[in-house]
Amino acid sequence: MSIKSTLSRSLFGLSLLLIVSLSVFGQVNDKEKREKEAERKQQIERKTYELVDEIAGAAPGFKLPENRSFIFAAAADLLWEHEEPRARNLFWDALNTLNLMNTSSQVAKGAKPSAKEKEQNFNEYSAVFTLRQQLLQRVARRDPQLALDMLRGSRQATPEPPAEWVRNGFSLPDDRLLEQQIATQAAARDPQKALQLARESLEKGFSFQLIGLLAKLNQRDPEIGTKFAGEIINKLRGRSLASDLAGASLAVSLLTFSRSPTTEPTLSSLAGTWQLKLEEEQRRDLVELITNAALTESGNGNLLYGLSDILPEIKQFAPERLALVQKKLAAFNQTLTKEQRTSEEYISLTRNGTPEQVLALSDTASDNDRAWMQQQAIQMAAMRGQTDSLREYVNAEIPDESRRKKLLDALATEQINQAVSKGDTDELQKLLPKIRVKEERARAMSEVAVALEKKGDHDEALSLLDEAQTLVKTGFENESQTNALLALVGAYALVEPAKAFGIIERTVDRANDEMAKLLILDKFISFGIIKKGEILMQHSGMIPIDFAVFKYGKGVAALANADFDRTRAVADRFERNELRLMARLLLAQALLRHDEQAMQREAQ
Repeated sequence: MSIKSTLSRSLFGLSLLLIVSLSVFGQVNDKEKREKEAERKQQIERKTYELVDEIAGAAPGFKLPENRSFIFAAAADLLWEHEEPRARNLFWDALNTLNLMNTSSQVAKGAKPSAKEKEQNFNEYSAVFTLRQQLLQRVARRDPQLALDMLRGSRQATPEPPAEWVRNGFSLPDDRLLEQQIATQAAARDPQKALQLARESLEKGFSFQLIGLLAKLNQRDPEIGTKFAGEIINKLRGRSLASDLAGASLAVSLLTFSRSPTTEPTLSSLAGTWQLKLEEEQRRDLVELITNAALTESGNGNLLYGLSDILPEIKQFAPERLALVQKKLAAFNQTLTKEQRTSEEYISLTRNGTPEQVLALSDTASDNDRAWMQQQAIQMAAMRGQTDSLREYVNAEIPDESRRKKLLDALATEQINQAVSKGDTDELQKLLPKIRVKEERARAMSEVAVALEKKGDHDEALSLLDEAQTLVKTGFENESQTNALLALVGAYALVEPAKAFGIIERTVDRANDEMAKLLILDKFISFGIIKKGEILMQHSGMIPIDFAVFKYGKGVAALANADFDRTRAVADRFERNELRLMARLLLAQALLRHDEQAMQREAQ
């Protein structure tokens, strides 16, 4: 055996040993990394649940029962998967706390309440009803039966409705509405249970919410949806739709939702489309019921409003009545005010018109209606992919420079929103040169930077964010600035957490200053955000916590995963206790609700 061959075998053996050793070493290192990562995640989860315990424990310290109830419910929702029995108790605590708000003014026995007392009772009833509704919907997402038990264990006395409501045939929302909403939540889990609840509700009469419940049932199980629709139609046959607002609305909705779906997107398709399967005879019966009611002298205006929407069905199933219906509609339209006629034309254009036609119609609308009609035209163009043609129309047909710029800016903002929701970074990059408003450009750049980071282009992503930061001020002076700042922080959280912490800490400090000024001003001009010295956590002016989690949860979770303790410290940087609790909730929900689709469903 030669020295050369022996050396070759020795080198081969050493190489093989080295490769095996490195492989084993690599496996050990990978295993250690996985173990350390799992341990880190467990530690963050443990700290998060400790934070939730603190949040729940803080509830009794608040004066307002609505704030205490909100905290109990939010904590229960977060603890459900981790500690269900305790979560159930917290949900009951939230409901019992709300019951303390039922303090309608007392009236001597046999005496009629004054107008002021009626108004006070109505306002208190509406406030408590809305809070019960929000709570029970949250519970129903976890356990519809528990929500039903809570509802039936906390009946709310109904006050005398306002006289104007009585004259127009309206009634106060009551527990039947809540039962239907709980049934709607149950449809996703247990369609048979939901059908049972729906039937119980139907026995008590028609309501405008029944169509939403039917939609959920139909989406979950089309056969059950068709069965329940048939039961509604059978009940409609025994009612006079001329005087039944809810029944008439149901009949028209059943017809429109049983049409064959169209490929052209409409504004209503934003909420999702669904088709109801009905027999031709059932659709014919609905047309007969509706036209019978419409052609009577007592046919209500709300029914006639919806009549133009089902002219195709009348032409198909009752052509002999079409001329009479059109004559009735023409006479009815003569009684409408200018605003009502504009509204009717607008509804027709959203179904069959173009964004340009809707925008042109907005010129004839009142000052109150013009802004939202313009926004609807912009949304329609974005949905249909017709933004270029609408932009050309605005440039050519809007002579006022200030209004033209505002419309173009709004169009760019809506395009950004659409691209962000679809995760279309290519579209965002194309939009950048067209975006005039600095804050909106910064928001688009932030979204593009996140996409670059995911592709591994860290330096390019960081450079883009640094450029975007020069376009955004630290503050919440308007919605555009707020959205841009939060988008920037969220993007930095994923790309360069240290910079995100720096921005958000400065922002919280400024928010404390702004809140202090607001509280002083509220003593002279009431904004309705403060009650008995506390900030209302569920005020309409506050961002709903579920929506905040859906919109900014990724960024918050990224910050917490980078440094939980520093993120917690940022939340505790708020000086007001209410804002501190809201920030802690945002942190806990962002970490525990990592299922993005679930967050989206809850934000709706």
